[in-house]
Amino acid sequence: MKRFYFSFLIALIGSSIAAEAQQSKDYAIQITAITQTTPPSITLKWRKVFSDSARFTVYKKKKSDTYFPSTPLASISAGDTTFTDNAVIVDSMYEYQIKTTGVSYSPPPTGYILAGIKAPAIHNRGGIILLVDNTFSTSCAAEIATYMQDLRGDGWQVIRHDMSRSLPDTVVKQTINADYFGIPNVKAVMILGHLAVPYSGQIAPDGHTDHRGAWPCDAYYGTINTIWTDSIIVDTSAAYALNHNRKFDGKWDQTIIGSLMKLQVGRVDFFNMPAFSATEDQMMRNYLRKAHIYKMDSLNMTKRALINDNFGAMAGEAFAANGWRNFSPLVGTDSVSAKPFISTLATSSYQWAYGCGGGSFTSASGVGTTADFVANPVNGIFTIMFGSYFGDWNTQNNFLRAPLCADTPSLMSCWAGRPNWFFHHMALGEHLGYSSILSQNNDAAYTPTNFGARWVHVALMGDLSLRTDYVKKASNLNVTAVDSNGANVTWTASPDASVIGYYVYRADSVWGHYSRISQMVTGTSFMDTVGVSGEKYYMVRPVKLQSTPSGAYYNLGVGIVDSAIVNYPASIQSISLLVSELTIYPNPTTDRLTIDVESFTSGVGYMYIVNSAGQQMYPVSKELNKGVNKFQLDVSSLPAGSYTICVRNEAGIAFKKFVKL
Repeated sequence: MKRFYFSFLIALIGSSIAAEAQQSKDYAIQITAITQTTPPSITLKWRKVFSDSARFTVYKKKKSDTYFPSTPLASISAGDTTFTDNAVIVDSMYEYQIKTTGVSYSPPPTGYILAGIKAPAIHNRGGIILLVDNTFSTSCAAEIATYMQDLRGDGWQVIRHDMSRSLPDTVVKQTINADYFGIPNVKAVMILGHLAVPYSGQIAPDGHTDHRGAWPCDAYYGTINTIWTDSIIVDTSAAYALNHNRKFDGKWDQTIIGSLMKLQVGRVDFFNMPAFSATEDQMMRNYLRKAHIYKMDSLNMTKRALINDNFGAMAGEAFAANGWRNFSPLVGTDSVSAKPFISTLATSSYQWAYGCGGGSFTSASGVGTTADFVANPVNGIFTIMFGSYFGDWNTQNNFLRAPLCADTPSLMSCWAGRPNWFFHHMALGEHLGYSSILSQNNDAAYTPTNFGARWVHVALMGDLSLRTDYVKKASNLNVTAVDSNGANVTWTASPDASVIGYYVYRADSVWGHYSRISQMVTGTSFMDTVGVSGEKYYMVRPVKLQSTPSGAYYNLGVGIVDSAIVNYPASIQSISLLVSELTIYPNPTTDRLTIDVESFTSGVGYMYIVNSAGQQMYPVSKELNKGVNKFQLDVSSLPAGSYTICVRNEAGIAFKKFVKL
């Protein structure tokens, strides 16, 4: 079996005895968080590192910010392994970076966590272009239909295209670009099957000179502004013909992604895996069925992680630090352990697993072989592996794709180590695609990057929409049109006892954009009385406050959909309203409530109050002018309690909470 070759071998030979004793674990800071609401605080905790002299610096940023500030939030004394941040608020989230100082390790150990105190729910994830290899259009029709429903129910707007696997990558990309420019808020591309595999570059991220050339490059499908050329590279030195790259051969020149990827890309591809007795169709059905069971929160799965490291520190590259660094915020430090890979997953349930070792196209030393995945189930959800050769995934019986082919398959596989990946955002509700594009675009915003950062070979095998936590869905959704009075929406409660309420959404078409039209409803019904009359599609999603080792967030279950032809008593004929700000005062109030509505444009809005049971009161239509609009409501007759004032139309909703004394 071919072993991993490293260009820094000479440095390894000259390493000190102390350096030889280093472990990959030593290069990762394993962080968890404890939060409280009154008074609000986030306390970070991390594992004591190898050196008593180690000091730590803590950095903090908004999730939406690209980079951490250069000035640390705090410097922690040697020996301390906690930090409490009191400059936080409830219904929020904050991202932290911890760096080690005072140690000789290079690069210095780092850790990341996205911590939240009742972090907000993610209602909409954007448009997802679903590209279906038409080999499966009929044979997997039922499973693909269920997959689309699950995507829609998780906040995605699904745009589907069935295509022939014989089409070139340029035609596939033309389809993607047309959707990106023609449909608002497209965020992702999901490939089911063996649609054209782009190749690009003159690279050998595994360090092997006989493997230098073009590698598979699904990143090609995720770029919009990058100019891809095929007129420069001539390199046929690789031992494998697929890696040869010549001018005008249909393989691209680029080694580094020229501009940031705009679209997340995932692929489920079972082509050329004859070691498995099942057909491509059977493996696709098997995979999609398990993905559905997982999203229904019905899979018997334990939230813990294993790491099987056969490389060690490797002069600081510490590939398995991808496991130690990422897994603690997701499952907790005490739930991460070093275990054998194949034998453990064959008999025990784990949500996350990392394995690395000297590799070939069909194996990783100490981890396993493709034949091991043929013979054993994979009782894990997210598998991460690293080693030579098999990161070049479009090969026969490829080891990276093998976990997805098993009879009890993993749902994700990626090659993490060159470069490193960062998954910590998933602890507060983000999905795999968010982590993959962040890792692909990472240019040292998260460190260490390791060799190969922003190279074209980085790819996600599996369903990019997958998350770490799901909620059992509601059932029996029924939308009943009430004569000239809107629609009555009813449903049966989720069987999950932790569900605290439901959100209601509406769209004009079955696969269109579902806008949220309610605050949290604590019962199992909702009366919708405003909109443009016509056929409407309603969705209901349960929500619960999900606790994780990174804090807590409002976690939404997959939605269910029903439709009706509805006539509204308060029809909004203009949908140009876009409310930028909603201000209310005094708050609390005893009798009158003043509402300032700032609108970007003129239009008709619909204002109402929602009580704690989700009932709408005091509905009224309001003409809004561009700029600030001031209104007053008499709320003196309302019982004391908490309420929400809402202003909405077809474009969305703006709201503020207030208290009636």
